[in-house]
Amino acid sequence: MTRAGNLRRSVRRAIVSLAVLSAVASAPTTDAASHKTPQVVVTKSGLIGGGAGSDYAEYGLVRRNQSLTTDVLGVTVDVQARDSRGRAFTSDEQTITVIPAGTSFAVGGSLIWDVSLNVARITAVVHVAKTAPKGRRLPPVKHVAVTSDGDATASLTNPYRKPLPGSATIYGVFLDGAGRIVASSGGQTTDAIIQPGQTVPFDVSGNAALTAPATASVLISIDPCGYRAFTPACPIKGAAG
Repeated sequence: MTRAGNLRRSVRRAIVSLAVLSAVASAPTTDAASHKTPQVVVTKSGLIGGGAGSDYAEYGLVRRNQSLTTDVLGVTVDVQARDSRGRAFTSDEQTITVIPAGTSFAVGGSLIWDVSLNVARITAVVHVAKTAPKGRRLPPVKHVAVTSDGDATASLTNPYRKPLPGSATIYGVFLDGAGRIVASSGGQTTDAIIQPGQTVPFDVSGNAALTAPATASVLISIDPCGYRAFTPACPIKGAAG
């Protein structure tokens, strides 16, 4: 079995289709904010809820580093679910190693709660741990294709001089023909070391095949370090131990 084959199997196991949710037409509204770091803004957001009485929802966000001269490292987004009265009752947090200057990063996640409230909207506040002069890059994603069941296939390449660790994390945001977010795939690690210059295929699964409207395109982003950011295994300058 080749390393690429191992990665395909690993990602396929890790990124699984999620539970059936309500159609996007009836999904709660979303609200995005970036009060703490104006340099990083949320340019697109979407919330796919489970309907009245549900205790589960998915969200998708696209964040952009507006600076053309500065990279941001240790980018955390705090997503809070709010009810119709604006009360926050559950949250999720995602941290990305780096968003290079002038670059967008798609991220997906989920919200789970155990109280008798319905999510009406989400708020997302972005925080940045540190900044540095531009010069970093994300692993390029190519050959993105939507499958007949609404999932996606693609390939990623390690552009660094160091191996890409198995903690490298894949995020996917699924869009309909109008560009609305209809599903997401929360961060899942590759669980395989990818050597410098190596290109490997992978699969990303969401719940779009089970909802309407259907997936028309997918935005995929790779966090090169994931939970190993700011350790010696991370190949990003300024985000290694």
